[in-house]
Parts: sequence; C-alpha cells; structure tokens
Amino acid sequence: MEERLIRVEEGLKTVAEDLNDIKSALKDIASSLKTLAVLEEKHNAVSEAMRRAFKSIKKNTERIDSIEKALPELLISSSWVFKAVIYVMALLGVGAIGTLLKSIIKF
Repeated sequence: MEERLIRVEEGLKTVAEDLNDIKSALKDIASSLKTLAVLEEKHNAVSEAMRRAFKSIKKNTERIDSIEKALPELLISSSWVFKAVIYVMALLGVGAIGTLLKSIIKF
C-alpha cells in the first residue's frame, strides 16, 4: 500500500510539474498573441497608408500625363514669346545706341 501511495505521489508531482509547464506555455502564448495583435494593427496601418499612396500616385500620374500632352504646345508658344522678347530688346538696344550716337554727334 505504501508503495502504491508513493507512486501516486510521484504521479501527482509529475502532473504538478506538467501543469506548471502548461501555465508557463500559456503565458508565453498570451504574450505572443499580444505581440501578434500589435503587429497586425501595424500591418493594417501600413496597408492603408500604401493604398492612400497609390491613390495619390495615380492622381499625380494623370496630372503628369495631361501636362505632357500640353507640353509641345507650351514649348511652341514659349519659343515664340522668347523670340518676341529678344526682338523687342534688340529694338530697344538699337534705339538706345541711336540716341547715344545722336547725342555724341551733336557735341
């Protein structure tokens, strides 16, 4: 009978040790689940930010496309304006030189 009682006590000790191991494992699992939940929230935030970024990129792409379509016309008109400005500046320069020469010749 004593032998049987000793075996039961040993079995209870083994079960108690196993229960402690299970408690420790459950604590680790709970900690891991908390970490996983935090990571999942961060992942969701990053996914949402990427969605917004791609939406913004799409809008900018459309805007750039419209600018690129209008660019040849802008280049043509800007070259005409630039040529006109140079022509006006040349006329003003010739006029200024003429005025200078007239004033020099008078003296």
